[in-house]
Amino acid sequence: EGGEDVRQARREERRPSLRESPPRSRDLPAMNPYANFTVRDRCTMEDMARETGWTLGYDVGLPAKQLFNIIYGTVIYIILCCVIHLIFLQKGIPAPAASDIFLRRLAKSKEFWYRVTFFVLTVVWGTFNLERSCQSCWEEVDDQCGNWRLMFWYGLALIISSNISSRPIEFYMGEGVSYMQTWRFYFRGKPLPTTAEIDAIATGQSAEVREGNVRFWTLMPSVFITWIFAKSIFNSANLGGMYGMWGGVAYASWYVSFFTAGIVCYLLRVRFGHKSMASAVYKNYGVVGILFYSICVCFRLFNEIWSNATVIGSFYGSSGSSGYWGACWVSTLIPAVYVVMGGMRASLFSDVFQAWFAVVFLIIVLGAIGTDKTFTDNTGAFSYKPAAGWYDDGWWACFVGGLLQGVLSYPFFDPVLTDRGFLGTPKTMLLSFTVGGTIAALFIFWYAVIGVYGTYYHEYFGSAAVCGCKGGLPKAASALCPTDWNPCARISSTNGDSAFAAWVLGHQTNPALEVFVNFIMITASMSTLDSTFTSWAKLVSLEFGGWLKLAGDNRSIMGPLRPQDVQNIGERHLTLARAAIVVLMLVGVAFLGTEKDAMAATSSAGTMVMGIGAPIWMMTAWRVKSETRKGWVQAPLAFAAPVIVGFIFGYLYYNDGKDGKGVTYDDLIVGEKDGKPFSYSRFLGTNIIGHAVCIGVFFVFFAFHQLFPKVWFWRLQEVELDKDADVVIGVGLKSSAQEQGKGGGKDTGGEEKEISL
Repeated sequence: EGGEDVRQARREERRPSLRESPPRSRDLPAMNPYANFTVRDRCTMEDMARETGWTLGYDVGLPAKQLFNIIYGTVIYIILCCVIHLIFLQKGIPAPAASDIFLRRLAKSKEFWYRVTFFVLTVVWGTFNLERSCQSCWEEVDDQCGNWRLMFWYGLALIISSNISSRPIEFYMGEGVSYMQTWRFYFRGKPLPTTAEIDAIATGQSAEVREGNVRFWTLMPSVFITWIFAKSIFNSANLGGMYGMWGGVAYASWYVSFFTAGIVCYLLRVRFGHKSMASAVYKNYGVVGILFYSICVCFRLFNEIWSNATVIGSFYGSSGSSGYWGACWVSTLIPAVYVVMGGMRASLFSDVFQAWFAVVFLIIVLGAIGTDKTFTDNTGAFSYKPAAGWYDDGWWACFVGGLLQGVLSYPFFDPVLTDRGFLGTPKTMLLSFTVGGTIAALFIFWYAVIGVYGTYYHEYFGSAAVCGCKGGLPKAASALCPTDWNPCARISSTNGDSAFAAWVLGHQTNPALEVFVNFIMITASMSTLDSTFTSWAKLVSLEFGGWLKLAGDNRSIMGPLRPQDVQNIGERHLTLARAAIVVLMLVGVAFLGTEKDAMAATSSAGTMVMGIGAPIWMMTAWRVKSETRKGWVQAPLAFAAPVIVGFIFGYLYYNDGKDGKGVTYDDLIVGEKDGKPFSYSRFLGTNIIGHAVCIGVFFVFFAFHQLFPKVWFWRLQEVELDKDADVVIGVGLKSSAQEQGKGGGKDTGGEEKEISL
């Protein structure tokens, strides 16, 4: 009431209060965008300060107030859990038994009370803070309450339903008591499997349970959803905005990696008996090989954290805003929490549900786009072409480059994929990778529709005949330009921006659709991040930790541990794994202060590790030692040299891309039109030439080691089959070598002599 005069008076009344206390320098960038906006009546100075000044002065946002709320809530929860634990100890309450009645089984379950306490505390504490902070203090700024409620309740559901793994076979291999077995125990009184029965799964001693609980309908959805990264569907939409549906085809080329990884892991398991990719690399390339392989894996896992977090942050605010940083931290914290609790077991369970959620909601979103008459009456996803034409005609360069990486190298440095290649039986794994990879490629292709949709409205609302958007406002609004919302407010420079497409879809059809697109992003992000954390935990605690001889490691040697080595994995390994997850979460999100380009995590990172391909493929054809023939010896330089060469090519590609000039622009261009290179010509040329050079370097050094096996710092051993699930690998300790010399150990004698020499 009162019109613009009252609004202007209120605006002027509010502004002096902002000037009364001189803002700190770090607050100025956040306050300036709101200088001419209208403040809501409910907001106080403290509310405005919380919204504009909740991050540090650096480009790494730490949600100060909400962070402390999370810390306070966690402390309270730990205290309550301690009280529950003491009550159980004092009363001497035994574990629930199948013979107990239903309510007594629940009452005797300590874990049940832990979960109930967490749920009640989170709902009371969390919803109170959520509703107070999700709405903006400025009327012109859209609130994100719907998206924040989605993340809150979805994250709560994932955490509350997560397994708690206390044994290595559960934490690293995903085996253990299934949810159906737990359900039958509590609701039908069926006994749970014993620990001996579960342990038999790891060693394959029991034919009845050899496949365990990681079967096709568990492994296939997990394989599928773990590679539907938030950055992947974000990139698919962007390429859709650049090239139309051919952009979806281009990005789907990387998904040939499923078939590559499935075939390689299958051969390593059935031909050579390997139990993990790391143990296979160590067996064939020794200490040098496993060192370089681990560096590549670390690089990949680190990239996955920040690249997925930045995509989710874009749905909650502009880059660097408080909403952006809050979403980055919270969306990474949630999977970190439930993976710390349950490891691979929690990751596999959540993947099953998240896979089907993602598929169902994508179908709903695509159906909603089909109901938008403004879009469908004028064009379609397969027929639309911008007035100015697509970005260029070079989608095929991206396609061929992605296909080249997917076949030769890309999947091997991603433990999220290769770790699952050693779960279940070999046949179950291969079928899961084939079906899951096909579904994942189709999912990526169809997600490009959202990018085309966003590009259409980017052009539609920007045209002078509709809204004539300029500076976030309609300058030439016609009768076609909406009056009940401002379509120009969030038009970005990126045509295929998923966040913009979701925002427009919500206004053109139903507001829930914006949340649905965000839900697809969140499921993709969290399923990727939980798998990333499980692989990182295994890498640090077993493959690195195996060299530290932690308590529980009873081997007489040092070297990487495998998940199947349950008899040599102790509590220290699990503690190290959980601590490593927390560190990666903190460092990964903080890196967003340096890099926010999600596409760089695919194209540049994949180019940097092109040298890993030839050594991994060669392991599937390695000639091993037998009674009738000699085997090929370990070839450490054959792994290290191509990896170094590949990194040089990748670094040149990345660095030249930032500078806009360099050797990759001058000499490594493949594909052009009218004398002008395509956007991905440099990417394609670098990968063709780089892969060829890396493969050549590999065979040179492989031949060197086979022809001159004694020209090395220690004796290179002939590679043997890894037949026994209980066999241990590694470098022998000196004292153990002396004992083996007396006893004549067969399996590790070669390695013992090596270290003695």
